[in-house]
Amino acid sequence: MKSLQDEIQQRKWQNHQQMALINVLYTYHWIKDQMTEALKPYKITMQQYNVLRILRGAHPDGMAAARIRERLLDKTSDVSRLLDRLEKSNLVERQSSKEDKRVTEIFLTLRGLEILGQIRAVDKLHKEQLPKVLSDEDAQLLSALLDKVRG
Repeated sequence: MKSLQDEIQQRKWQNHQQMALINVLYTYHWIKDQMTEALKPYKITMQQYNVLRILRGAHPDGMAAARIRERLLDKTSDVSRLLDRLEKSNLVERQSSKEDKRVTEIFLTLRGLEILGQIRAVDKLHKEQLPKVLSDEDAQLLSALLDKVRG
């Protein structure tokens, strides 16, 4: 595996914190590219995949769009547009809430569940690839350090 310095051909850094920050950004984009490629055959984006996973966590219950928005990894995503595309693909459906008719709940369809079941390449990244290079202890430390960065 190449070091960050080799990957981006930079040897001098202002400090170790700058190098760590660039490494986090570089690694984020590397992981994003891996996931985008894995999702390509299913014709869904990472943001749509994130919505489907959120809904699978609530299944068989639905979830209001505002609640989905709160849980998205990419806070800049346009949830309405994401849901429109997922609905057109028959991966989610909208229904009025039984408790409050003003609220529309989003439900995962059977097709949405099937697609999630088929998407193994993305799961492979964290279930197979990362454990080969990160022990549980390494992963816990990395996660704790990233939490620390966010304060």
